Amino acid sequence: MKMFKSLAAALGAAVIGSAAPAWAEIFTIAVVSDTQNYSDITLPQPRGADTFAQQMRYLVETREEKNLAFVTFVGDIVQHGDGQFQRPRPGAEGQFDRFDTREEWDIANRSISILSDSGLPFGMVLGNHDYDNYSWWIGDGPGASKPLAGGRAWTFYFGPQSRHFADKAWYGGASPNGLNSFQTFTAGGLSFLHLSLEMQPPQVTLDWAQGVIDAHPGAAVILTTHEWLKPDVQERSNGYDSYFAGADNLPPDQVWDRFVRKNPMIFMILSGHNYTRPVDGVSNGENLRIDRNDAGQPVYQLIQDYQGNTVGPDGLAGSANGGAGWLRFMAFDTDARVIRFYTYSTLLDRHAGRNGEATFGVAPERSEFELPFPPQLSR
Repeated sequence: MKMFKSLAAALGAAVIGSAAPAWAEIFTIAVVSDTQNYSDITLPQPRGADTFAQQMRYLVETREEKNLAFVTFVGDIVQHGDGQFQRPRPGAEGQFDRFDTREEWDIANRSISILSDSGLPFGMVLGNHDYDNYSWWIGDGPGASKPLAGGRAWTFYFGPQSRHFADKAWYGGASPNGLNSFQTFTAGGLSFLHLSLEMQPPQVTLDWAQGVIDAHPGAAVILTTHEWLKPDVQERSNGYDSYFAGADNLPPDQVWDRFVRKNPMIFMILSGHNYTRPVDGVSNGENLRIDRNDAGQPVYQLIQDYQGNTVGPDGLAGSANGGAGWLRFMAFDTDARVIRFYTYSTLLDRHAGRNGEATFGVAPERSEFELPFPPQLSR
């Protein structure tokens, strides 16, 4: 895609004079997109759970090969965030099948434990599907409940006191509500701060995050949040007011204006949530947007959401739970001073966007491309 190439060329000129580290290294950060269809107990199981676990094993098994420094999850870990839900029984009017969503949380917990037990540092954010009241059933049940609220299940499984994060040296801490956290790691002679922010974070969360940044001067900052960018147009995703109606949660444009643009060390924002309607099991959930902050430095904003892709190893739509094992990788080359982005499916054992292939129905450069090191990585 010409946009990707021209942006990279223009930005490269701005950082070409930056000093390289005293020693060269290539290290990798992995992004796990919306895993909800792997956990979903209304979809074929254990097919989805097996794919989720396979992804985690791949990250662990290729840790040394990729020099994997960090892993981030963009949210929607499960499909049905509440404790129970129902759906109409096909061909039986007025009858319902009822489900206990603890099974979904347990699927996710077992898979993520593979990563957690390896000692790899990672961060997690909750998406709209992970809130306690996302899908409360109606009729004789507790009833639909909006706006989104409650993170009791999330906190129990993946909160700051969970086995995944408690007492981990790289886990810096959490916000008072337990829905936001930060992690620190070093790689390639660089110090990184990773912020895991709740969906449409309110001002109180941004104030907390500002305190975290202020306490880590000089660290290059990556921010992961569930909703940020659209996959099909160069717009941030601001159209979901109903998710937090009546609350003070802020859409991406306001988070940019109030927080991101004012913090010069934030150089990357990662998200999921949005994808195009699948056609024959193929969906696009990739995009890149670059804006300059108040200091004139670029901020790379990326979406990677593969949940609409259901083409499995047999090449047929619907033969894989949505997501089909696709992962995003970012290889930071401190010698060439570029970040190489590539997309790989553990289920299909193939890369997207290679040899001119429009894997997700869009230009190959959406799936495999490179960007220059931004100035934030020269300090």
